[in-house]
Amino acid sequence: MKLVSFGPQRAERPGVLVDDTVVPLGPLLVRRGFTDLDTNAVLALLPFLQEEIEKASADAAERIPVAGVRLGPPVPRPEKVIVAGGNYQSHVDEAAGRKNAPSPSEPLVVFKPSNTVIGPGDALVRSAETEQLDYETELAVVIGRGGYRIPRGRAYDHVAGYMISNDVTARDLAFKDVHLHPMFAQLTRAKGIPTGCPTGPWLVTRDEIPDPHDLRIRCWVNGELRQDGRTSEMIVDVPGLIESISKVVELSPGDVILTGTTTGCGAFQDPPSYLFGGDRLRMEITGLGVLETPIVDEVAR
Repeated sequence: MKLVSFGPQRAERPGVLVDDTVVPLGPLLVRRGFTDLDTNAVLALLPFLQEEIEKASADAAERIPVAGVRLGPPVPRPEKVIVAGGNYQSHVDEAAGRKNAPSPSEPLVVFKPSNTVIGPGDALVRSAETEQLDYETELAVVIGRGGYRIPRGRAYDHVAGYMISNDVTARDLAFKDVHLHPMFAQLTRAKGIPTGCPTGPWLVTRDEIPDPHDLRIRCWVNGELRQDGRTSEMIVDVPGLIESISKVVELSPGDVILTGTTTGCGAFQDPPSYLFGGDRLRMEITGLGVLETPIVDEVAR
């Protein structure tokens, strides 16, 4: 099943993708006794609702052509967006400038503000604060059932599904003062710019992705292939990330975990190649669709 959100920005409603149409989820749930469920609540109840939703959406009379509606971020209001930094060996190696570079003993945990999420087709606005805006194509794991100290063996019970995400990073904001001291890295500042977390085009439920570690992950910038790897490159796999993160952070329904990126980011091109207004990104992950994002420059104020 593919879950979407649709409608105006910051006022999206949950829906289900059926062929090339969106079936609004609200009316289907109301007829089954559920009212006022937002996307996060639907994800929390997905083990109980999914079969009913699939049956009802297949026969639904109300369908909106995808071409005639704006798709928003599949999870419009996540409580948390959690980044697992340095989780692909190829990316660690390119950042270190050598093969088999040391990887962290535990996943690096960084938070992106939850209001940075945008949908497929929405513009990524290059902040006037940065001249080094970079892309990172990532598999996003969406939490259904929340929890604290989730053991590895039960981690998948807490996964609602998967989607494509872009962990946008302003490299110059991240590392401006690290030459003074490593503790001066500004990762939250670099990853927190508005519109800096494109997601979508939909959330694919866990049952449709048997192995999230066997997916091809690619990114094009203006038609040029920049990233081409596989999720098997993860240093810490999805159950390991959930176990490790939930030891220190209580997870909630709708939380989004970004699982790392492969080699090929703009900072490590020769010469480096960053994003500016007029550029266009295309990201693909096996089974999860296509996420296309235009880049626009922030209007000076």
